Amino acid sequence: MPNRAALTQQAACCLGGAALLLSLAGPHASAASASGPHSGDVRVPCDTAALISAIQTANSRNDSRLILTSQCTYHLTTAYAGQDGLPAITKRIIVLGNGATIQRDPSASGPFRILDVASGGNLEVQKLTVKGGAITGQPEFGAGIRVQLGGRLKLEHSRVSQNAAERNGGGVAVFGTATINDSELVNNTATFGAGLVQFGSTARTTITKSSVRFNVASFDGGGLEFGEGTAVVRDSHVDDNSATSGDGGGGIYSGANLQIIGSTVDRNSAGVTSTQPGGGGIFNYGPLFLGDTSVNNNTATGGAAQGGGVYNQGGSVTLSNARITGNSATVAPGGVWTDTQWVIRSSRISNNTPTNCQGSPVIPTGCVN
Repeated sequence: MPNRAALTQQAACCLGGAALLLSLAGPHASAASASGPHSGDVRVPCDTAALISAIQTANSRNDSRLILTSQCTYHLTTAYAGQDGLPAITKRIIVLGNGATIQRDPSASGPFRILDVASGGNLEVQKLTVKGGAITGQPEFGAGIRVQLGGRLKLEHSRVSQNAAERNGGGVAVFGTATINDSELVNNTATFGAGLVQFGSTARTTITKSSVRFNVASFDGGGLEFGEGTAVVRDSHVDDNSATSGDGGGGIYSGANLQIIGSTVDRNSAGVTSTQPGGGGIFNYGPLFLGDTSVNNNTATGGAAQGGGVYNQGGSVTLSNARITGNSATVAPGGVWTDTQWVIRSSRISNNTPTNCQGSPVIPTGCVN
């Protein structure tokens, strides 16, 4: 298992003390609907001060719905508090973006993220772009959106783009629960988990019908990094991401209980600088299920990089109607490197270079070189 102790210690800073508030994250007796009129509707003019005021008011109530001005760009020029550009979400709030953008202005003073969902907060976002957040130092997580332990995020028909974290989670950092539907995590940067990073044994992320593309991590987890917890990626595309140095995992770096179903993990790259690891598509060290999924045309280069498609270090892997093809690595195998046996059903590992599985400590049953 990779040495992630330093990251776990950083993550603990965001988890400490929040367990007492977990009960606040459950369903509320009165729930606002994302569609149709609601008594808690607040129309927010195209003005940043008005947006801040609306969130402050919503935090003093419950089940508010903020309706942003269509196509407006709300420019954040300074932090509201700490490294938060807006007031942290502490109640249940729905934000109807109407195609609006909330952006850290390029001329902004100091680093800050765009949205922060606190313990007990429950944020639902629709048709909104979250752009340009920037955070520095450690422990800091999530330049676009941070979901703290006990917090909940639902992101629909939205885009999280061009956010940059010095350490973890350029686009989104999850310690609580995140549900991402029909959305895009694109062009974000970080050291670890450029598109999204997840930490905490109770953390859970579900990504459905979404795209995670063109994100760049300077160490590992170009697209997604699931350090702990549970994650599901369904009917989605994790493509064209890169991890430029470190252990690998250009598309996904995972130690969580991860299911990838009906999805693609294609054309990702890992530039490996450590002595051996790789995983241009996926670096895995936990339970991994790949169903009706392709891991194709990924690359692991540099050093003695192996496993251009999947590099599995101590994890349990099941393939069901999956395809691992066209991947390459500097050193064999180009398709799959694993030190544990896999369960393989109706799947194909083929056309990888320099080999499919030959060179791996364990050859998955049915893998022909």
